[in-house]
Amino acid sequence: MSIINVIFICIIIILALLNIRMKLRQPSDKHQFMLPERLGLHVSNNDIMQFIKGSGDEIKSFMEHRGIDFKMKYEPESMMGWLDTELLDRILILLLSDMAKRLERGGKITIAAYTNQRYDSINLRISDNGSKISDNSLLIIQYMVAFHRGTLRNEYFDRQGNTLFIEIPIKKDAYETEQLESSTLSAFHIPSNIELRVPTIELPSGYEEGNTSLREIMQAPHSADQEFLRRAIQCINDHISDTDYDRQTFASDMGSSVSTLYNKIRALTGKNISNFTRDIRIKAACKLAKEHPDLRVSDIAYQVGFRDPKYFATSFKRVTGEQPKEYFAKLRGEG
Repeated sequence: MSIINVIFICIIIILALLNIRMKLRQPSDKHQFMLPERLGLHVSNNDIMQFIKGSGDEIKSFMEHRGIDFKMKYEPESMMGWLDTELLDRILILLLSDMAKRLERGGKITIAAYTNQRYDSINLRISDNGSKISDNSLLIIQYMVAFHRGTLRNEYFDRQGNTLFIEIPIKKDAYETEQLESSTLSAFHIPSNIELRVPTIELPSGYEEGNTSLREIMQAPHSADQEFLRRAIQCINDHISDTDYDRQTFASDMGSSVSTLYNKIRALTGKNISNFTRDIRIKAACKLAKEHPDLRVSDIAYQVGFRDPKYFATSFKRVTGEQPKEYFAKLRGEG
């Protein structure tokens, strides 16, 4: 069974869990969903175009390996805005995975990312020349997009392919105050009924039953997955202050291709390479702050591989739910 086929088995499982756990309700308009606000959004201010580019770069090697012509276009190349990057990452991965499954070698996928004239929303036009996207995938994608206050429109023409139009608001005032960088992310989680080697999509925050954390995996009896994670974490820690340590070098150090590394890390942790690396660097920052109380936040940011202290602060709050200054004060027993 191929990895892509296994992904879709996971998708079916997740769909069933979403229907049971979230009690999805459909109003009269079949293209809209009533969404349970209790799950919460966790939006933060980011360079959205660069985030989308990074997500695309991580899956590009996988597309090339399958012989798919994968192209991305951005207008403008940089655009700051408020977005739940974790949720957007899941939308892109699920959609691109479904499209890739339905394409033969020589197929094409194109992503165009642009803003509207008011610069208050991000628009994505994602198209391919493959067979129709599965209803299950569309259902989940529709759910996630609508949950982010966005809209989704999809078109399919026989022998021409799929085109999806996604629009998501990016202005701060589009979201409630409690949704703005207000949540502490949980530890890495994967469903316990899916083997660790299978690429999975992380379940929404709040679903804890039957999940296994990264710490539990690392403390389990020795396995190939445990060893892989140990080596991956060690690679990041060995280059913790290197701001130029990118995914290509990381993959080379692990003795794998970028696509293989990407698939393995996502399967074991539910994270992409960027967020996996980010979380390890944030953990190192906390350790450094506790061991060296005299270090400033900016000094710590540079020492754990962040070029920009402001971006470090945004990333830190995304992971811990607090600004680094306040969090470090607690670690040092100052507050």
